[in-house]
Amino acid sequence: MNYHLDVRDFRFFLAVGEELHFRRAAERLRIAQPHLSQHIRQLEERVGAKLFDRTTRSVKLTHAGVQFLERARFVLAQIEDAVVATRRSAEGEQGHVSIGFLEPATLRMLPDILREFRRLYPNVGISLTNDGTGGQVQKLLEGRIHFAFLRLPIHTRRVSTLTLAREGLVAALPIGHSLAARGSLRLEELAGEDFIQFSPVLGVDFQEYAISYCHRAGFTPRVAYEAAHTPSLLAFVAAGFGIAIVPEYVRHMISNPKIAYASLPEIPSIVDLGLAWLPGDPSPAQKAFRDLVGRWLRDNPAG
Repeated sequence: MNYHLDVRDFRFFLAVGEELHFRRAAERLRIAQPHLSQHIRQLEERVGAKLFDRTTRSVKLTHAGVQFLERARFVLAQIEDAVVATRRSAEGEQGHVSIGFLEPATLRMLPDILREFRRLYPNVGISLTNDGTGGQVQKLLEGRIHFAFLRLPIHTRRVSTLTLAREGLVAALPIGHSLAARGSLRLEELAGEDFIQFSPVLGVDFQEYAISYCHRAGFTPRVAYEAAHTPSLLAFVAAGFGIAIVPEYVRHMISNPKIAYASLPEIPSIVDLGLAWLPGDPSPAQKAFRDLVGRWLRDNPAG
């Protein structure tokens, strides 16, 4: 038996099943009544069951017709959902975007960007991963995330990047340090200090930039301890194990009464935060997110 049916079969049957009147159903479908009657007869032959009891005065659904009506509604609803979902996906209104981020991004651009993206694309799923620059680069290369808010530059040409913000560096000192009361320091004043630095990671460390300016000031920092994360680095500083050069955002993000911060005007602002992604053909949802970040940058130029 031939069970091949198309969308038109369900639409025609549904019109008659709901109107229970061939003329009204034909007007609803904007087709000729004889054509509709013929199509329903052919449909009954293909499904192998009588769907309507017809007389010159009335049209009624058979028991099989009632069952088929429920399924016809379900099929057409599923088709409509599929069309809408496909259209939304093509327009970036559905899909999924996976984002990695550094803590500084949560203080600056990420909340505004995510709020606007959710407003514009409420049906797009978003997953967030908090990780360091190195971890984010690795996840990008492995395809585990679509975008990364991280420190620039990075040591790979396999990803595309966009600079979002620049920031200066400051010195973090124990509150009892002889220089702690100073709001601004010259680098040469730090020459005899023990330094606490971040452990090397895959992303370029801003420390290399800071060290280059220490060299210009006539000394190489004496590294006493290394820390994997900002909280542990600051804990070492607060305990008096040494000083650290950190991005300016740290003084606003982590408040510790045992730490004092001083600006370092000899070190120019550096490229601090950027967006990274793998080049290629993005999904519509991913393209929509990248475009939104671009619009945010136009309204909030890096500098």
